[in-house]
Amino acid sequence: MNTSLAQPVRRSAPMMGSVASIHVHDDAPGDLVDVVIAEVFAELEQYEAMFSTFRMSSEISRINRSELHLLDTSREVIDVLDACFFLEGASDGAFSARRNDGSLDPAGFVKGWAVERASRHFDAAGLKYWYVSLGGDMQMGDPPPNGDVRDGWQVGIADPLHPGEVVAALAMQRGAVATSGSAERGRHIIDQSSGVSNEYWSSITVTGPSLTWADAFATTAFVIGEEGLTWVHRFEGYAAMGVRPDGTLVTVQR
Repeated sequence: MNTSLAQPVRRSAPMMGSVASIHVHDDAPGDLVDVVIAEVFAELEQYEAMFSTFRMSSEISRINRSELHLLDTSREVIDVLDACFFLEGASDGAFSARRNDGSLDPAGFVKGWAVERASRHFDAAGLKYWYVSLGGDMQMGDPPPNGDVRDGWQVGIADPLHPGEVVAALAMQRGAVATSGSAERGRHIIDQSSGVSNEYWSSITVTGPSLTWADAFATTAFVIGEEGLTWVHRFEGYAAMGVRPDGTLVTVQR
């Protein structure tokens, strides 16, 4: 395959209550890039149909209505819930895939997991220079070796206190970055044990190799509160920074 760079192909679509955006910088033959992008969007839609609590036909909704037994669900649903239960234990209950009424809602895990899984189509097709963003969380392939991103993908971290502004900028290689907080959806992250939103952070950003875990760790650390950043750094390959309500940017040294 010719891997010289062409004008990037950009596509976006509404997905999972947000907007999914795909950028591909490979110079690929024929309509390969468009085909792969369509496969990524189709897989994301498949996962939304499985997991959305807003769709009455989803497997999660059917489990919550006692119409479907957990052991009869798709392999993907079992895998996600297994990961959620692991994370609940690893965080001493700060993360939970259950609402206060006991119903299942793995939304705090599914988005990053879905994007990472769907993005595998790019590597499978031999495409190298791409990224997928959903609600500002990104899974990235290799940055193009020249052009505007020769020093890495330039990722702006949204300022949760000043809409439209950034609080920090990261130069990223292959990997993932996820932010949980109030920048996009307001204070929507709830500690299921107390039923209230944590007020210690305005946002937490986590970087690492996998968007599945970067996204889940960011959400969990936000709920944990003051010790959230330190908790993230227990996991090899992941780093976190937080923004306090007064605008202070906080990082942790390993």
